[in-house]
Amino acid sequence: MGVVRGNAAAQAPSPTAAVRKTCTVNTEAPNPAETALNKGQYSQAEGMLRDLLAKDAANEAAHEELVRALVAENKVDAAAKDAEAWVAASPASSMAMVALGDVRFRQGIPRDAMAQYQKASLADLCNARAYRGIAKVDDLAGFYATAQRKIEQAYALHPTDDDIDAAWIQTRPRKERLEKWAEYADKSGQISDENRAKLKTNLAKESLYHASDCRMAPTSPREAKVQMVRATDDPTYSYARGLDVEFNGKRRRLELDTGASEITISRAAAVFLGIDRQDVTKTGGIGDDKLVKTSVTHVASVKIGGMEFTNCAVEILEKWSVLDSDGLIGGDVFADSELTLDFPKHELRIAPLPLRPGETEADRAKLEAAGDDAVYVPHDPYIAPEMVKWQRVYRMGHELLMPTGIVETKRAGDANAWKEKLFVLDTGAGGNFISPAAAREVTKISRSGGMDVTGVQGEVAKVYDAGKFTVIFAGLRLDSPSMTAFDMTSISRGDGVEVSGLIGEPALFQLVLHIDYRDNLVWCEHKQKN
Repeated sequence: MGVVRGNAAAQAPSPTAAVRKTCTVNTEAPNPAETALNKGQYSQAEGMLRDLLAKDAANEAAHEELVRALVAENKVDAAAKDAEAWVAASPASSMAMVALGDVRFRQGIPRDAMAQYQKASLADLCNARAYRGIAKVDDLAGFYATAQRKIEQAYALHPTDDDIDAAWIQTRPRKERLEKWAEYADKSGQISDENRAKLKTNLAKESLYHASDCRMAPTSPREAKVQMVRATDDPTYSYARGLDVEFNGKRRRLELDTGASEITISRAAAVFLGIDRQDVTKTGGIGDDKLVKTSVTHVASVKIGGMEFTNCAVEILEKWSVLDSDGLIGGDVFADSELTLDFPKHELRIAPLPLRPGETEADRAKLEAAGDDAVYVPHDPYIAPEMVKWQRVYRMGHELLMPTGIVETKRAGDANAWKEKLFVLDTGAGGNFISPAAAREVTKISRSGGMDVTGVQGEVAKVYDAGKFTVIFAGLRLDSPSMTAFDMTSISRGDGVEVSGLIGEPALFQLVLHIDYRDNLVWCEHKQKN
């Protein structure tokens, strides 16, 4: 057993003098119940953890793991009931606070989750799970430097916690990260055979993606204005906006979709472009069908407007009839730039992001030249003086999660009646959508006899109509006479945080949408018509 010594004031700032505390490092191997949890055998883990608690009700580690197992099984209500009762019965328990934080995070209330994790870290400066929780919220909010420091603390305290170990591996530089994941895939006893195979496939895919670095060509301009055009010829899908993109000199029209990641093209478009696949994997999205096979290839030249990117990975959907257009281009393609989607003008504008304090143009050019070989240095968000109107949002990968208020319309004046939820900003969504669970909190729902909802994984079987309610996001109010609802559990489970809806074309296409992926900032600018 090792010992880590930390300054309590450094871990949890306090106006009082620094107090030193010695923490014992937990290097114990996972027990069978923890192994079942780590392997994703959640039902089995739940049963084993309940047995442990039946023998020793004071086993706080097992109790916290039980709450995590319930969340992983999507028994979120049961997990909430358990954690809330535990905190009420043991208000000074650091692990109870962590358990409640885990529930609040999954329920899509990151601020409440952070409050619980911070209280837990103050109650017990040696609680590795508390630091893991803080890092999880910080990462979602774009505080990557702070999140990495917290993960380092958690890993120093409990390196054999499989969840902490995985989060720590993700903070490593790319080469080291891939090596450690490859070692984990080969040797770890904390992963199921199915997940081991998936991990190896994902590692192969990531290695393929980085076989060459997609970067802006040295001669490419850093600013551009690109005309947004109708993405499809389908008259029933008139809202969708796209960009004309050249692949090695051949042009295809891709739908601009902030709900998608990077560049994905249809099989038909790939055939037209003469692009050969290099590796086959699977991807998912909205819909009730199975995962869709995709392949990855690299394209020497991708031109958008006057900008050119070289050696870019492109994903090809193997199923011919999945897309209504030639493909999708995610907003995160421009993650290193300030992105403006001016829907009223049908114009996309791309510009360099403001320099961080102390950063120079030479520093930025050096990083661009290094590409993926650059040493990654995490940063916390920077709000430049000219971006004070912008709003902080959460981000999970390519998804922009907008804090959104919903309320029964007739109770809009009652501050206590509002429910805070997370909605995805999704320009690829043909409507504004809400989950049935969120809708039931503010209105009635009924089975829909009208709108069909389809995505990459096919058609959604159960679609509902939500009655009248009011939505507020980014200072904008939407009184919705009705909204389509469908189950978003698969999205929420994938993100690990509750997604309660999609803000799509009907709302976003009235706005000038400004996005800064680097700093988790969005400005929804509503320009009044003259």
